Amino acid sequence: MIGYRCGNALPLGRVCRGLRVGGWAVAAVFEPPVGDAESLSGAALRLAEELVQATLPATDAVVRVAGLAPSGRPIASIAGVTPGPSVSVSHVRDLLGAAVSSDGQVGLDIVDPADAGRALDVFFSPDELALMPDDLGLLRALLWAAKEAAYKAAGIDTEFRPRRVTVESLSLNGFTWGVHDRHVEVHGAGRFATVGRHVVAIAVTAFAAGRGRLAAVGCGGCEEPITCS
Repeated sequence: MIGYRCGNALPLGRVCRGLRVGGWAVAAVFEPPVGDAESLSGAALRLAEELVQATLPATDAVVRVAGLAPSGRPIASIAGVTPGPSVSVSHVRDLLGAAVSSDGQVGLDIVDPADAGRALDVFFSPDELALMPDDLGLLRALLWAAKEAAYKAAGIDTEFRPRRVTVESLSLNGFTWGVHDRHVEVHGAGRFATVGRHVVAIAVTAFAAGRGRLAAVGCGGCEEPITCS
């Protein structure tokens, strides 16, 4: 049993709908890797396809999720139509995760707190390290997961530079963030959860100009409580 809880504790192998991140709705699923038949990245993309399919209205449309070159950012298509809903994936050695939203651009990251030590401090500003007490030893795991998830949500397809992602506010439940690139500035909201011993960060921002809100996928406007099935 873990000795901490960030946000909601989410289960393995069940689609969780009703995750509210700022004003956006997200569905997510997590599962352990099975066997060595495919890479972790390939298994995470497959999980994202299954999640998108599970959150669609009843349909037999073929769902595909593939990494966009050169960044690897996942893009979903439904019956050959791209883009589909916004998707994001993450994986560590013993956990895969996928998130989907039709409300906004989503980013997901998974961190094992045991892997998030003081060596990461070079990527955090003094202001970020002062955002909350580190009584539970989770500060660096939260900051790193938030930065990774925010970078993915920003969707700018440049090399990940953690110092260009600013965590603006932070608690055990959520965060706000900004990504500052040479040509674009993106801001959004985020929330935390735990899956076993892992910290999960989900970040969302508004769709880029020219891409409106999609037809509802999964949790489209639902409120807490979260439902997992």
